Amino acid sequence: MAKNVDIKNEKYQNAIRLKYGDFTYSEIAQLLKVSHVTVKRWFRSDGLLKDEYERYEKERNKVRDKETDTVLMKHAETASKMLVSLMGAKSDAMKFRAAKTILDFVRGPAGGRDDDLNDEEYKRSSRQISEILEKYKNKKTVGN
Repeated sequence: MAKNVDIKNEKYQNAIRLKYGDFTYSEIAQLLKVSHVTVKRWFRSDGLLKDEYERYEKERNKVRDKETDTVLMKHAETASKMLVSLMGAKSDAMKFRAAKTILDFVRGPAGGRDDDLNDEEYKRSSRQISEILEKYKNKKTVGN
């Protein structure tokens, strides 16, 4: 017969936050004064905290993504200017890194890209970057 356990209690919620903070099972166990085997058991695929941890992780990642987007939008023009300047570098390696950074920003990191070209978010990001790059290119052309 399974125990009826409140996974919303402070100890379990602390374990979830610590795991999300990249603490090891041993560190979590030491902080919560339980065995490291117990902590491991909580987070295994059939563990007590697995589903709750996944919900927490999804929620926190969503918050982090919003914060990252806010920072990127705030500094997108400066970053774009730097990348365009780097594209004119003598070093092919530098040009490659600048191009890769632009692609990673617009399409996401290689290997994790969603290649659905109809995706509205991709279109919006792509237009935004294109507009910034075009604006900077025009300023540079007029200035020369």
